[in-house]
Amino acid sequence: MPEHLVDTGPLVGWINSRDQWHEWCVKAMEALKPPLITCEAVIAEAAWQLGKSRDAVDQLYGMVEAGAVRIVDLLPEHVPHLRALSAKYPEMDFCDAAMVRLAEIFPKAKVITTDSGHFTVYRKFRDKPLNLVHPGLS
Repeated sequence: MPEHLVDTGPLVGWINSRDQWHEWCVKAMEALKPPLITCEAVIAEAAWQLGKSRDAVDQLYGMVEAGAVRIVDLLPEHVPHLRALSAKYPEMDFCDAAMVRLAEIFPKAKVITTDSGHFTVYRKFRDKPLNLVHPGLS
């Protein structure tokens, strides 16, 4: 059973030394046992945010290729769950819905995120808080 689910922010912060959360991300991510679980939407969002640096995007892809980050497919099987989450939280984007769904699939795993503003509000299984690792906890 995986121990950690990784959101976009920590991936970008780990790779991009100019990111505001870089120091925290490096410290937090180096303490974790791979593989970190995520989804294609998070990889796409991270690649877009790192897009000005081909080397950074290549490093992201390398993490997936090396097995340090494992991608779990959510589409099309989990669309009903993603739709229900989006209906409950109108401000929720697809990546956030995907991360909450992953937290439901792997209920004991901790979600690593830099987005504590949203993820402290979101709930898995309708009313259960997510197990979080974020800069506000350090």
